[in-house]
Amino acid sequence: MRHTSYGGGGELPAWLREPGRRPRILVTRSTLTGPGDRGPMPAVVTAAPGVDAEIVLVRPDRRTTARPLPDNVRVVDWIPLDEALPASAALVHHGGAGSALGALAAGLPQLATVGPGDRRHNAELVARRGAGLASRPADITAHTLTRLLTDETLRTAAVQVSQEIAATPPPEALVARLAALV
Repeated sequence: MRHTSYGGGGELPAWLREPGRRPRILVTRSTLTGPGDRGPMPAVVTAAPGVDAEIVLVRPDRRTTARPLPDNVRVVDWIPLDEALPASAALVHHGGAGSALGALAAGLPQLATVGPGDRRHNAELVARRGAGLASRPADITAHTLTRLLTDETLRTAAVQVSQEIAATPPPEALVARLAALV
């Protein structure tokens, strides 16, 4: 059955509907965080000056935006992620299933950070398939982010997975079959 994305709330700013002058990396964090779990954003912000890309932090925490941000970093609040992915070049996220599947469905390379619960498993599956990278947040560097944008093997695998997902039936096509099982 095909993945269908919830996408998140908010409205997508017009500038996120089209690709920018430089490749765009969206960076998200979990809606559920534990003590000390800040996700990938602090490391991405630290690495940003060494990356030739527009980096967009989606709903960053206050600690991340309390310091001056590099010139190539922008901030947005809640956005429908599934609508922003098509105009982006990559996604960096916390390893959650929704983010991982959203990037796969969009055919984007992704960097999924390993963390508690299913996050480690999701990140490792993405990396094993070759559609992205798995990393601890502390290990994210400018080199890692640049590789995410330039490694054609990651992009090719992400597009292949997107095509595989698109070839599966949507949920509504299976409703009658599922109802018949009851």
